[in-house]
Order: sequence, then C-alpha cells, then structure tokens
Amino acid sequence: MGEFQVPTVPLPAEVLTVEGRKLAGRIFVPAAASRHTGAMRAEEWMEEGQPFFPFLADGAPSSVILNKRQVVALSLPLLSEEPPLAAEMGGPVRRLQVHCGERVFQGTLIIDMPESQSRVLDCLNRPGSFLGLWDGARHLLIQKRLITRVQENPEG
Repeated sequence: MGEFQVPTVPLPAEVLTVEGRKLAGRIFVPAAASRHTGAMRAEEWMEEGQPFFPFLADGAPSSVILNKRQVVALSLPLLSEEPPLAAEMGGPVRRLQVHCGERVFQGTLIIDMPESQSRVLDCLNRPGSFLGLWDGARHLLIQKRLITRVQENPEG
C-alpha cells in the first residue's frame, strides 16, 4: 500500500480552530508542486479541494484529521527573513488588522494581482478560502469566510 502514498514534507504549524483550540504541531504538504519546483506551498495546499487534512500535534503519538473549514488561521514560521516571493511579486503591500469575531490578526498583505485590482477589497473578494498575511517571522493563512472586519494601516 505504501507505493500509493504521496511523498510529503512536514512543516511546523499552529492551527487556531473555530472552537478556540490552538494546536501546535506539523502539517504535511506534497513534496512536489505542479506549478513550480520544490514542495507545494502551504497556501496552495490549503486552497486544494480536499476538505480534510492530517495534523500531528507536538508530542502526540498519531495524527488527527482536521476540517479546513473549521480552521480560523494556520500559522507557519518563515524559513527566511523575507516573505516568500515578495521580490517576484513586486506588488503593493498593505499593513492590515484582520478581525475574525473577537480574534484579531495583524500582518502585511502582499497584493499579487493586476494593477487594476490592487485594493485590499480585491484580494478579499478573489476566489480562494484563505487570506495570506506575513507577521514578522510568521506566515498567516486566515479563513476568509470567518473574517468580520479588516482595517488598513492600523495604529501601533
């Protein structure tokens, strides 16, 4: 049966669920991406059609299966000091405060869309379930359907 398994790469991650649980552990992304060389990026993997994914919590003997629609945010440490692809994208950046009910996330949005669609609103309304932000040394993927309010250029 092992020959039917897709090779994966474990990535350290934190998951915040709609029920308020914060889980630290690892997700497993495919080792090969179809659109570029190397492993699939976390944001690509979260946007894939499969609604469930395995998550191995730190110290747990086995993984649990999580529903992507029940994930408020997925947080991954950056492997370098720069957000991935920032230089390639070359688009505008916006500092945002994103509210999901009482939960608040802050970070930088890199707008990688045509100039005529370079507003934060355009990014929120484009297809896809997650909004990607970079917050210091972390990459945040926030479930768009759970976003209640977004503020640009927050103070502090």
